[in-house]
Order: sequence, then structure tokens, then C-alpha cells
Amino acid sequence: MIRREGSMPAVAPIEELREVDARVKEFQASFPEAYAALTDLLKKYRKVGYKNIAKLLMNEATPEKLKGEAGS
Repeated sequence: MIRREGSMPAVAPIEELREVDARVKEFQASFPEAYAALTDLLKKYRKVGYKNIAKLLMNEATPEKLKGEAGS
């Protein structure tokens, strides 16, 4: 198995990873410009954390809620 330094194997089952991979490829084929924009966003803000980015994308949180700030 080839791994980048610091990376860990995925916890998800291989079948689920393959399903997600197929859906990502479908999205890329159907919406190439949106896919490129999303990929650029994920790369640019990688340090923010994928879970935080996902919560913002799905409107499940605000920046204030993610930081635990009052009044959000």
C-alpha cells in the first residue's frame, strides 16, 4: 500500500469508498466547471478541515457556530 506521509487508511469500507468515487466521477462528468470550482475551493481551504467545509457547504453551520461563538 502506498501512502503519503502522515496519511492514514480510510475507516470506511472499500465498497462505500468505491460508491463515493463513482458518484464523484459522475458529478465531475456532469458538471465539469462546478467540479473544478469545488476542487479549487477544497484545495485552497484544506487547512480549515474537510468536515468544517462540508458543514458550511450543506448549511449545517456558520463560521461563528464552528468557532463556538455566542450569539450565533
